[in-house]
Amino acid sequence: MKKTYLTSTSSAYTKFPKKLLLWNYWDHEHIVGTHFEHYKKVEIKHEDEKVCHSDRWAKLPYLPFYIKSTDICTLVNENKMEVLHTTFFDLIKCKQVFYFEENNENECKVTRSDYLEVPFFLKFLQPIFDMLMKKWFVDVWEEDMPMRERRLKVWKLGFQDFKGIDYINNPELEKKEINSRKYELKLPIHKITQIDKKDNSNKKTFKRLFKKSKHIGYGLPDL
Repeated sequence: MKKTYLTSTSSAYTKFPKKLLLWNYWDHEHIVGTHFEHYKKVEIKHEDEKVCHSDRWAKLPYLPFYIKSTDICTLVNENKMEVLHTTFFDLIKCKQVFYFEENNENECKVTRSDYLEVPFFLKFLQPIFDMLMKKWFVDVWEEDMPMRERRLKVWKLGFQDFKGIDYINNPELEKKEINSRKYELKLPIHKITQIDKKDNSNKKTFKRLFKKSKHIGYGLPDL
């Protein structure tokens, strides 16, 4: 059967370092919290500094049910990331390519191109696919913004993962803001939230434990 591709491209400009955006995309724990309206479970099969293989239970815009997909995320180079989604016994395959164009250390453009392989007679779904993918990009982008802003703010205050901020840990130290601190990234991102590990494998499962979530935590009232 002749095949074709449904395509869509979305992009956005940010005032964040490129490595901070990569940290965001590579942080699999936040998916079931920050994006609680779209995801309810993520199970990581394998992860290293270049590749993440996982199963995800997601609900796309306008769809009332969750779809389980197997995802392979690959950091091709420092400016390009590819994600291959397969579902329904590998009958449906969708590829997403992310491009990161850094203007300077504090500005970056992100472009995502989507490709869904379908039988040629489904080509008429192109406008619907484009609308769905663009909405998904905007929804997820807006949900991530508060986390990115907080991350950059505390980074400039000297924050270190799993250590905190020196002058808060030790009140005798002088408070200082390091605006010139260059953002650093080391993959894979270390995790502390691991749920449902029933064996000695490297599999990690993250579940959405609450029906509601806020950007600063689960079930908290709006500020």
